[in-house]
Amino acid sequence: MNNNNHSEPKTETIAETDNFQAWLAEEPDGETTYYLQVGRATINFFQEEWDQFLELVRDVDGIKPDDEQLYRLEFDNVDVWLDEEDWIEFKNLAREISK
Repeated sequence: MNNNNHSEPKTETIAETDNFQAWLAEEPDGETTYYLQVGRATINFFQEEWDQFLELVRDVDGIKPDDEQLYRLEFDNVDVWLDEEDWIEFKNLAREISK
């Protein structure tokens, strides 16, 4: 018999495209954790970090590619590089998130 008394987090999709997704999880301890899946990378955020990410999302059109025409998203422990096609898809996700 399994007497596991902790409950699973309640999740809700915030926005998604064909290859990217943002969702939140309401944890049993009352904290909300946010997740951003960009291709194979999944990045998790606590509320303060998510708020900072939302600031980036509001300015997404101002981000320019590097000399190799790649777009870079920088997070605490991971950098994500996107080509033009993926960048357009990410911007669509960003617009949906910022609604």
